[in-house]
Amino acid sequence: VFCGGEPYFSRISMHLKGRIWLEDKRKLFEFVPEFMPYTYVIEDRHWVGEAPPVEPADAPPMPWFVKETDRNFGTSVVCCARAEDCLGLAKPGTTYVVQKHIPRPLLYTNGEKCHIKFYNLLIGMGDGVTWRLYTYKDGYLSISPKPWSPTDLSKETQVTIIRTKRINDWPPWPRVYPKCKAGVVEVIRRAAEQGKLEGRNKLQFEIISADYIVTEDEDVYLLEFNTGPVLKDPEDSSDVHDAGMVTGALHIVEPWEGGDEDLWDFALECAGQPPTHDPTRSLTEFLHEL
Repeated sequence: VFCGGEPYFSRISMHLKGRIWLEDKRKLFEFVPEFMPYTYVIEDRHWVGEAPPVEPADAPPMPWFVKETDRNFGTSVVCCARAEDCLGLAKPGTTYVVQKHIPRPLLYTNGEKCHIKFYNLLIGMGDGVTWRLYTYKDGYLSISPKPWSPTDLSKETQVTIIRTKRINDWPPWPRVYPKCKAGVVEVIRRAAEQGKLEGRNKLQFEIISADYIVTEDEDVYLLEFNTGPVLKDPEDSSDVHDAGMVTGALHIVEPWEGGDEDLWDFALECAGQPPTHDPTRSLTEFLHEL
């Protein structure tokens, strides 16, 4: 039985409790700020806390991004040239994160901007406390169709969304993969230990993608997590599909004879906080935990 996109009465849940701490960019920056571009917040067309400093007129051009904090996949991102222009792009009653473009991005072959789609399998074990993380050793590059320029504010130049090609033949990948993996490991460790990820009395799991951008020095910046990422069947695309990744993840969660883990790489096991009983929760929420 499905209700609200999540199966009820099953012994395995395909959605994580506490996932909002990963998919909401404002919340994510609260507990892992060192892995992300420095982030400011606009709420109801006003700065919350610190506002970006006014840049001198002769500062090198670099775009600023205004992103709705709880919407991902690049669907709500707008660009502007200066920090002082950001408030004018905000809508009343909406919360945004604001980030300046990272300096010296690592560009693709013909000077195009690109970012990494990095896939993760996160499992909350049935004891309600143990969390296991696997990272996928392949992935995708999302590549702009146009050469990058800091003065070109068009969305197709600055916001790379569509998965363009597999990443395994990209020369920096063997050096960048361990850095992306280490970043996600620390995010999940903190989220579990701080009780942001919530255990259940049954197994729960989800495949989550992380968007990373890389600098010319091959440092990596985490932009966002996407829970429920778009995954494709071989019938959709003979090259850019996810059959091996999905079946490998299912085999890890619920093994069967003859299955294999594909390219999943065990990354972390850690302990979170034990589930707490909330006497105010509704009957529907109680049944959802069964």
